Amino acid sequence: MGAGSVSKRRADRRVAPRARRRWLVPLVVAVGTALFAGGAYLVLRDGEALGSGPSVAYTPPVRGNANAPVTIVEYGDFQCPSCGAFTRGVEPELVRRYIDTGKAKLVFRHFPWIGAESRRAAEAASCAGAQGRFWEYHDLLYASQHGENSGFFSTDNLKRFATQIGLDRAAFDVCVDGRTYRAAVEADFNEVLALGLNGTPTFLINGQRIVGAQPITTFAAIIDSKLAGR
Repeated sequence: MGAGSVSKRRADRRVAPRARRRWLVPLVVAVGTALFAGGAYLVLRDGEALGSGPSVAYTPPVRGNANAPVTIVEYGDFQCPSCGAFTRGVEPELVRRYIDTGKAKLVFRHFPWIGAESRRAAEAASCAGAQGRFWEYHDLLYASQHGENSGFFSTDNLKRFATQIGLDRAAFDVCVDGRTYRAAVEADFNEVLALGLNGTPTFLINGQRIVGAQPITTFAAIIDSKLAGR
């Protein structure tokens, strides 16, 4: 649910109150305080209800040394323009300075609030991850953004992207068509709600929150303070 308003492209890509009401009001009416007990249906921006999906083992993808002292958890949506801006403009320097040097690791969690294409893209990226290629597919999705809910992240195009990076298409297609990682994506989304996150991208750096595609200096200041034990 990985921040600007729906009506204005602000740098932090915050979820507009109107959009948030469209998921949260029907949910409160339907299930009230049972939301975090499990099994709840979530209504997102396009009105599609989310229920339980296939149960498969899933570990959130990690970029970098799993034992790095600093953990950066990103909550992102593959249709979010600010998430794309972060991936294309800030993440390469973040990787160069901190991830490739073993000082930090990046964990990706799905925050697919924009619509059905966001959820299908998240599931497809997880299918790529099953072949050990999550980050390549992740980068390609963000490089290929073409408007929200425009049809560009259709199932056919998601499969075409898999061919583009050389995935085993037969296995990928079975994974995507069977919605193998639907439950995993929903579990990430439920975590977003439990944490009270309301914009994409949102980052937790050893628990400290950053919202939006902030400049590398913002990330560096927090990471350096964590490395220094502050």
